[in-house]
Amino acid sequence: MISDPQLLVFTDFLETRPERFSREDLQDLDRTLARLQSNPPENVEEILRNWFKERLTIRDKLRKFDKDKTELGKVPPTEPIQPDRLENWFQELREQVKDKLNSKGKGEEGTGNRK
Repeated sequence: MISDPQLLVFTDFLETRPERFSREDLQDLDRTLARLQSNPPENVEEILRNWFKERLTIRDKLRKFDKDKTELGKVPPTEPIQPDRLENWFQELREQVKDKLNSKGKGEEGTGNRK
């Protein structure tokens, strides 16, 4: 189950702020999601949080994005992603990552950074 509020808004962040991610960030995220999708461990939130810890710029922008959305009241609180929905969430997020990778391959450049 994923209940971390920042992870719950991650798909919206990726969709609306793709410029925050470099091609390398997206490739690494795709590999991470592929491993998790095939056999999601109990500590999936920790693995994803660690991915963000290696990318401080992206993590900080995601935090601001989550805070701004909450403050503006645009979206009601997101329900946790239950274990029976987790596989679909991984699949949807991977498709979104692949779409962004394809876009970056066609000339878009990201500004995402590792530490």
